[in-house]
Amino acid sequence: MPLTSYAELLQDARRGRYAVGAFNIFALEFLPAVLQAARENQAPVLLQINPIHFHLADLPAYLRYVKEQIARTATPVGLNLDHGKNYEVIACGIRDGFPSVMFDGSKLPYEENLSQTRKVAELCKTCGITLEAELGTLNDEGLELTEETRDRLFTDPDTAAEFIEATGVDALAVAIGNAHGFYKGTPQLDFDRLAAIAAKTPVPLVLHGGSGISDADFKKAISLGISKINIYTEMSAAAANCVRDLTKAQEKPWDYPTLLARARESVKEVVAHKIKVFGSCGKA
Repeated sequence: MPLTSYAELLQDARRGRYAVGAFNIFALEFLPAVLQAARENQAPVLLQINPIHFHLADLPAYLRYVKEQIARTATPVGLNLDHGKNYEVIACGIRDGFPSVMFDGSKLPYEENLSQTRKVAELCKTCGITLEAELGTLNDEGLELTEETRDRLFTDPDTAAEFIEATGVDALAVAIGNAHGFYKGTPQLDFDRLAAIAAKTPVPLVLHGGSGISDADFKKAISLGISKINIYTEMSAAAANCVRDLTKAQEKPWDYPTLLARARESVKEVVAHKIKVFGSCGKA
């Protein structure tokens, strides 16, 4: 079916009180794994590519291929640029064919994040592009979550409302104790803060750093307003662990295409599980 817009996917999820899984597909074998899981579970999904992986392929050509595969898929599928760190990367992503983008100014001082997000929002509005932004800082360093740390890193509900009004973004990624990569210890998500953010903001909310959060915490976060959840590290680890285990299992080298096929299957299992946990199974 035709490419489904980011905005439509998230608005449907927000109304239906489920979350759309956003899965990174820079590795060629990840793309069919995600699409197959979406078809088998009749679920909407969002495909994403992070600029840190742009060097691995001819991006415009790869995006054309991705869109061709989406057109052959009978479930709603969107495509998004993940974690564009500056205006130039966002502009190049739009030029190369992304229909929606995520600008990540979360590591910037608030006023600079606000200013740069406004600039990106103006470009996106001119081009008819959906924009996700981020406010707050993910706890990637695994810092102890004291009151001071929470106040410094986490998204403030009142500031989030002001930020959205000032920028006009279509979705907001929040920091509530989530982190990229695998967690250093057990994730401690601030659900009270999430509920307060959702009550004060009019746009769908996004949870980055989904790999490592428990199924129960995912479900609670969705019930409190999360409409999109990013997954990458868990997919990558599943593929790498599959290849490692297979190559250790026998002395004779495996055929490389067979390794890729097995890795693809392991990624599909991760994606299918997340789809079910996120409540998007059967929502296509």
